[in-house]
Amino acid sequence: MTRMRRAILLTTTISSASSRHGCFASTAAFLSNCHGKRQRLPSCHYFASSSSLSSSSSSTSNGAETSSLMEQAQNDKDEQQQQQLLENNNSKGSFRIYYNDVYEVNLPPNHRFPMSKYRKVREMLQSKIKNLTQEEQDCVHCEFQISPLATIEELSTTHCPSYIQRFLNGNMTDMEIRNTGFPWSAQGVNRALSSVGGTVAAATFICDQLQQLQEEEEENSTKENGTNRNDSSSPPPPIWAAHVAGGTHHAFHDYGEGFCIFSDIAVAANVIRQRYAHLIKRILIIDLDVHQGNGNAVLFQNRNDVMTFSIHCQSNYFSKKEISDLDVEVPAGCNDDTYLATLRHWLSRIEKEGGEYDFVFYQAGVDVLEDDRLGKMSLSKGGVVQRNKLVYDFAKRRNIPMVITMGGGYPKDREDWSSILDAHSNVYFQAHRYISDCCGGDGVKEGEKEDVVESL
Repeated sequence: MTRMRRAILLTTTISSASSRHGCFASTAAFLSNCHGKRQRLPSCHYFASSSSLSSSSSSTSNGAETSSLMEQAQNDKDEQQQQQLLENNNSKGSFRIYYNDVYEVNLPPNHRFPMSKYRKVREMLQSKIKNLTQEEQDCVHCEFQISPLATIEELSTTHCPSYIQRFLNGNMTDMEIRNTGFPWSAQGVNRALSSVGGTVAAATFICDQLQQLQEEEEENSTKENGTNRNDSSSPPPPIWAAHVAGGTHHAFHDYGEGFCIFSDIAVAANVIRQRYAHLIKRILIIDLDVHQGNGNAVLFQNRNDVMTFSIHCQSNYFSKKEISDLDVEVPAGCNDDTYLATLRHWLSRIEKEGGEYDFVFYQAGVDVLEDDRLGKMSLSKGGVVQRNKLVYDFAKRRNIPMVITMGGGYPKDREDWSSILDAHSNVYFQAHRYISDCCGGDGVKEGEKEDVVESL
């Protein structure tokens, strides 16, 4: 126990003894009880190879024998075509990206929330992908789709029905409205619903792929009739999707705060746990916004099927500090080296001690940047690139499907948003390049920090 506590102190450089102990106690309790609670479905992320079916016909009629042989030949041909299709799909990645900037809200003049950044980030991302070579683009089937509006049924998996109705109908109290940070409007209702709906859609899109893969594997396994499977084929590319919005981790069961009305990640996690319970047993939320994911911490308290992991600034709480499954505080002014060492350490601990996970949500706030107006931290552009890569490496090593969402990012200069927009768009562009690399394209390679930063 002492050795593990010392590892936390050295890594997180937390100044408060009580905070250190609270962080460790929560973490140790979770990690020590992780094993054996949930088991992942075996091999549901891989395509299975098929072998040709052998003919066992023993017809006594020449005509029947000929017919049987012709039918078998056609079956073999159909199977070969199906296998070729699977192999083609397996060799090409896909990356669906949802966006909700069509629901932009007209805020009062000088409001501090950068509403138009969502459209600007999406356009910058599309431009970066368009500027890739045709070969690089062809490695990944990338499509942008407008975020659908979340349904009341989906919201009710997580939030109080009375709160949902008060917000939808504009019956919130003045205090509730002030806490959210937004004036209430019909525009705001659609934006809040789409912020959740896009993340839910990204998660269910992935689960539908997993379901299809599992069905194909089961079908192919049946056709193999007990023959040895060909395990020489490489695994498929990462199964990831994204939302250029969301990450609204400050919303609670019956109220919102900090520009968050509903928790998109919590709703999406609960939806896929209900709809795809046979596929998704345990979920990991990696929250790397500068602020603690306090809403999600409370929403998933005492839930063994969802682990909340938040790295955040120890001097940047704007409301009560909550208790996640794993809270790691880093000091104000934290630089690249300290932050990346901390993240690397805890991802490694989760990988070794945290058990199995079937799904990851990555809240990729960029308010950890030194250029951020509200962040109080000092990560460089390259540091954020490396942060993203550590998460992507983790998900890829474990073959865990992942949804990537936006998070905080607040420009210091009201006229120049370039550094924040670039960091946000790079989160998604890096994921695109990473998938491309896994498909044999020219993606982001290990140890190419400076080249990657310059190219991004």
